[in-house]
Amino acid sequence: MNAPVTEAELHAWVDGQLPPARHAAVDAYLADHPEQAARLHAYRAQNAALRARFNPVLDEAVPPALGHPPRRWHA
Repeated sequence: MNAPVTEAELHAWVDGQLPPARHAAVDAYLADHPEQAARLHAYRAQNAALRARFNPVLDEAVPPALGHPPRRWHA
């Protein structure tokens, strides 16, 4: 018997982190719930847009002010 599809599994599907054993159940759920499928596809598109916009920042050097831990003041 298959367990119901959870919101956490739907988010895992969006993030590509869904365990393979649950793919069939989630895919069937999305086929039966087109409004949920549309919502999740919008989340995937949003994730792709964020990656396209901000992934280049990953190659930037860390500013010196952020590269060191803050100083601790001793009383």
